Amino acid sequence: MIVYSYDVCTGCEECSKVCPRGVWSIIHEERKAKIEHSDRCIECTACEFQCAPRAIRIERAMIPRAPIILRD
Repeated sequence: MIVYSYDVCTGCEECSKVCPRGVWSIIHEERKAKIEHSDRCIECTACEFQCAPRAIRIERAMIPRAPIILRD
């Protein structure tokens, strides 16, 4: 499951560059990442490790669930 903190995201695009499944896209006007295709996520954690501000966390769950987007 993807846990994404929208307010922490800086829009650096690193998540979209490393994702092998095209889960992420970038909203350039807002300088934020967007979960475009959560159903494609294979929980490889590439985006989590590439995200310098730590806006992305992958939690492995036994039962697949929808992503959680955190906003302050």
